[in-house]
Parts: sequence; C-alpha cells; structure tokens
Amino acid sequence: MSHVMLPPKPTALDARSAAGLVRQWRRAVEPEALAAAYDALAAAGPLVPTPWGAFLVTGYEECRQVLTGREWLTLGARWRDAHRPGWRESASTVGLCETPLQQDPPEHTVRRRPLNAVLAPRVVREAAERLVEPLTERHVGEFAAAVRRDGAADVVARVCRPLPTAVLAEMTGLPEWIDRGWLAAESAAMVRVEELAAPPSVVRRADAAALALLDAYDRALAERLRHPAEDLLSRWAAEDPAGARYLLLTLFSAGVPTTAALLAGTALALTADPALAERIRQDPGFAGPLTDELLRWDPPGRVVTRVTGADTELGGRPVPAGRVVHALIGAAHRDPERFAAPHVFDPDRPAQRLLAFGGGLHYCLGSHLARAQALAFARAFARELPGARAAAPPVRHAGPSMADIARLTIHSPLT
Repeated sequence: MSHVMLPPKPTALDARSAAGLVRQWRRAVEPEALAAAYDALAAAGPLVPTPWGAFLVTGYEECRQVLTGREWLTLGARWRDAHRPGWRESASTVGLCETPLQQDPPEHTVRRRPLNAVLAPRVVREAAERLVEPLTERHVGEFAAAVRRDGAADVVARVCRPLPTAVLAEMTGLPEWIDRGWLAAESAAMVRVEELAAPPSVVRRADAAALALLDAYDRALAERLRHPAEDLLSRWAAEDPAGARYLLLTLFSAGVPTTAALLAGTALALTADPALAERIRQDPGFAGPLTDELLRWDPPGRVVTRVTGADTELGGRPVPAGRVVHALIGAAHRDPERFAAPHVFDPDRPAQRLLAFGGGLHYCLGSHLARAQALAFARAFARELPGARAAAPPVRHAGPSMADIARLTIHSPLT
C-alpha cells in the first residue's frame, strides 16, 4: 500500500525545545538578537517545527530551493479558502491575494505582466536619472536643512518613507490630491498584516488601510477615465480599471515599506560608522557593495512563506504536499556555509547571490528601483550630512518578519 512519508514526529522534549527556539525568534527585534536566534535555529537543523504545524527553514540552500522551486506555492486565495475559514473578512488579506505577491500561475502571470514593463531594468535606468536622483537630492537636502535648523530630525518620517512614495507616485502619475504622507503611512500599515501571528489590532489597522487605499485608487482611476493624461495611470485605467487598483496596491504596499526599510538601514549604517560615509564621498561606487551588504545583513523582508504543492524533499527530509514553510531569509544570509564570518558587517566581502529580493517566479520586480533609490540615498546622505550620528537607538516595530525601523533621529556635529 502506498503512503506519504511524513517527517519524524518530534518527541515531547524536542517539541518543547523547538517551541522555545521559535519563541526566541519571534520575540527578537534587533538584528543582534535575531542573529542569536538564527544561530540557535540553525543548530537545531535546516527544518525547525513550529507549534502551528509549519517548518522554519534556516539554511541558504534550503531557502533558495523554496524561493525558486515550482512546487512551492503561495498561500493564495485557493489555499486560504481550504485552510483558513473566515479569512475573507480581512480586507488587507483579500487585497494582497489579488496581487501577484500572493498568486501563482496563471493568475500571477497575468497580474504581473503590466508591472514587468514598468519596472524593467531599462525603464528603471531612465527613471533613476529622470526621477530618483532629483527626488533623492531634494528629500535629503531638505532633511539636512532640518537637521541644521532644529539640531535633529527623524530620517524615516522625512526621507525613508516619503522618497519611495514620491518616486512611485511620479512614475504612475498618481494625482496630487492623494496625500503622499498619508499614502506612505497607509501602505506601511496594510502590509503589516503579513507579520506572522499579527495581533488583532494590527489586522484591524491593516484592513482599514486596505479599504482606504483601494477607495483612493478607485477614485484616481475613475478620474483618469474621465480625463485621460499622458501617464501610466491613464493607460492602466483604460486597459483594466478593476485590475489597475491591485497593480497600484502592489506597487505601493510592497514597494514603499521595503524600500523605506532599506533606506533606514542605510542611514543607520552611515551614522553608526561615519567612516562608511567618508568612503562614499571619496568613492561613490562604494555605495553599491555597501547596499549589497545591508541587504545581506538585515533584508527588508526577512520571511517568505510558502506551501508545497506536491510531495518533495527539503534539507534531506521528505516534506508532504500541503506543508507550510517559512523561509527565513535573514537566517539564510547568516549561513556560514555560504558567507564567511556571517555575523561581521563587511561591505568588502566577495559578491554573493542574495535572497533579499526573492527568486524564481516571484523575484521582486521592484529590485532595480529599490536599489537605485538606495544608491542615490547613500551618496546624497554621505555628502549632505558628514559626521552625522544617531541621536538615539532606532525604534523598531515588533515582529521577526519585516525589518521596519519606525523612527531614527539623526543629528550632526556640524549643527
């Protein structure tokens, strides 16, 4: 009689030990605490069982397999209908499942196609010169002026969130009446529903944000249908207004929080070690390897969740169809078999393939745009704020899934 081979059932002691490791990981906020949690999880094996029946995946090769293998699927609408009764009551979760972030082919292919044209490397190179660099110069220049005037200012509120919002708004032609500060805040609030075991208060806030965002996008698209302009928003409105609302949701809810996290991490690194900023001033090209090391050190998205669509093997263990896994990108980037001295921040380390932007069908289309903004930001920050330091430790949101610095106050010795 044929049967599906299940992973060995852990003993009571193993289950308790695994639960303790998972609890340590979920409570970690700072990168140093996460690094300790990653080490403890990796020592327990490439697959660590969770109390909710999933596996945490810690090794680089295993995470790469989850990200690139066709047998690994998203927790999309069909899966949730079968396994999560009542999930459609969450407007933010429903919204995300209408984006390619939580879709598999063929829906994923159809919804992703319009974004390919917008975020292709050639288009991003043109946008970097036309939009990214001027907008970065303006935002960082105004921030530096605020630091000089007031003695200190929050770089997250003034640059890290407004800048990617402004870039995407200009690229799409989003109307001015949609307040950019509001858009950044709502986009960040919505995506936090993806945090593992998000508390009800976070889910309610995310749901309210999703409804408000979709309403604003619908009004903007209807406006463009009545009064077309020479912009992307008008084209999307004419081609598929129902789908266009979710293209906008994808761009802003996925692009703004992750890019903001990368920019905030850059500011933190440059203020923690001003020698890095001096290197950029002497050699602007150094912003590239610095950005790569930041993406390795603390990737904006630390966890990718998938479910296997067929029996497979992972980390030398059989995994049955339907098993959920959480690929810990942060842990993969600290894998000593892949990265020498992984807990040392070293922008001069040899280039390696990172998993910060995912892989396979779901490789992040916005990776080129995010990186262009990070490079421009690092160079402008180093030039405009020599010797800048953090006035206080960064304030971070709780949860291990996303690297989200909520506040980082900067001061300069030149003020």
